[in-house]
Amino acid sequence: MKSYTAICFFLAVALILFPLVSVPKAKATFSANVSGESLDEDTIYEAAENTEEENVKVLKAASGQVTELPLREYIIDSVAAEIGATSEEEAIKAQVVACHTLLLYKKAHKDESIGEADISDTSQKLLTQEEQKEKWGENYQTFREKIEKCFDEVQNKVLCFEGEPILATFFSISNGKTENAENVWGKSLPYLVSVDSPDDKLSPNYSSTFSVSAEDFKKALEEKGASAEKEENEWIGDVTFNSTGTVKSITLCGKEFSGTDIRSMFSLKSATFSLKYEDSKFIFTVSGYGHGVGMSQYGANEMAKKGNTYDEILSHYYKNAVISTQTQ
Repeated sequence: MKSYTAICFFLAVALILFPLVSVPKAKATFSANVSGESLDEDTIYEAAENTEEENVKVLKAASGQVTELPLREYIIDSVAAEIGATSEEEAIKAQVVACHTLLLYKKAHKDESIGEADISDTSQKLLTQEEQKEKWGENYQTFREKIEKCFDEVQNKVLCFEGEPILATFFSISNGKTENAENVWGKSLPYLVSVDSPDDKLSPNYSSTFSVSAEDFKKALEEKGASAEKEENEWIGDVTFNSTGTVKSITLCGKEFSGTDIRSMFSLKSATFSLKYEDSKFIFTVSGYGHGVGMSQYGANEMAKKGNTYDEILSHYYKNAVISTQTQ
């Protein structure tokens, strides 16, 4: 009888203690903060670690080395490089959320070409603390604290679509409209669709020109399979445009190229351009700066100047995405 009683006692203790030792470490989830309701269980995205403890493995493309940074340091360094510290605070907050979201997307959609790294510095630029000190000089402390403050205020905010972090791309200046994702990367995404960004046209860096000699122009085209047999003034053929104003296609020396192909070939600032032949040179006149998909950093800053908050900025540039809160 005593033996039976002892067995029951130990079984009872085990049942009490077992849940305490077997429950795994809680993972972070995202809940929608627009309506105040949580996302459905089947669409909740689970983050890898507590954001305060998480480290980010960054591939330095130039050296091929992988370095590890605390998440907070990584995001702050990225924001410092991408939008800078002289921007409006609400624009900086929007950039913090975009950088954090893009990182989570990259981690969830692993690129095998970067090996063990979570992200490459070609996807997001970084300005290290030493580089910040050199660039900002006596303003370093003020600028650094400004970005840190913005980070701390939105560190748990993430852009989601159907419960998962989105591909939150961004760029410098649009041509007045942002670009549809399919026009650049060939894949349609419901949250990367064209929106108006008219203030971008006020940027001092909105327009640029690029000229190339006929010889170099010919060489670049022939390397891509074109045949420059006619006179130079006959090399430029038909041009078509996307609804956003970017070049969809252009025929050069009898071969059709996409606007993004030409932008890459000649290192143009954007795929919104016109081309003419003059004085033995081919001259590109370009509008905007960047691929044009997602958030315009110049446009975001102009919205902030007008009183728009970071969430209003993000909702404008990332249609159909939800600003969610990362919870532990």
